[in-house]
Amino acid sequence: MSQTLTFEQPLHERVRLLLRLEALNARFADALESGRPFDHHEALVSLVDIYALVTRVDIKRELMGEIERQTANLNRLANQPGVDADRFRETMDAQKRLHDALEEQAGALDHRVRGSEFFSSVRQRMALPGGAFDFDLPIYHYWLAQPTQARSELLLEWFEPLNTVAEATAQVLRYMRRSGRSEPVTAEEGYFERNLDTAHAWQLIRVTVDPALGVYPEISGGRQRFTVRFFAPGDFRERPVPASRDVPFQLCCCAI
Repeated sequence: MSQTLTFEQPLHERVRLLLRLEALNARFADALESGRPFDHHEALVSLVDIYALVTRVDIKRELMGEIERQTANLNRLANQPGVDADRFRETMDAQKRLHDALEEQAGALDHRVRGSEFFSSVRQRMALPGGAFDFDLPIYHYWLAQPTQARSELLLEWFEPLNTVAEATAQVLRYMRRSGRSEPVTAEEGYFERNLDTAHAWQLIRVTVDPALGVYPEISGGRQRFTVRFFAPGDFRERPVPASRDVPFQLCCCAI
């Protein structure tokens, strides 16, 4: 496949949380880099969503728990034949560094924005459809007119307590994705199912498909079994219909 799309289905609530956080971090970084007022608006929208997510759960504890679990499972591979000792040591050092950094990070993650009346006002108005207009928030309209560097510095200051969380999220998901082995399979008449070996703690299903085939997958399942159904979206004006032909795709089941 020269050009592909990958769809992921988490099999655990913790993985679902980390995937959401990873996507929001990426949106924030992309919008911040552009620097245009409209993009900085999108960066702030992403930041509001990130803080809503990380303050709803103890994200540091979730990440530390996942790093500990991954480290314990990786340690079982230490003496296996074919293991690259130097790479293994680098991996374990990276895990320990981020675990320690999360453990040492003091205070609530939102302490930088909690005392900001400006951020609170923006967050409150953004809960309403189109709520951040200049007639609703004149100060926000004024902020968007500030020089790009000034806006960027404030956004980075607000994101700073999240840096370690963002790095740990990226690392945990990177190791998780690399734990799987991609294989070519076929969904006969658009449908595929497989039982999962319960001896492994499966966390993520990845389906990679060629967009030229004109189909997309819907993945469902749990830790014992999953299914993949392909649909044809057509021109997006009508209801998608189930694919009626065989669909080749790459399947990767991840567990670490």
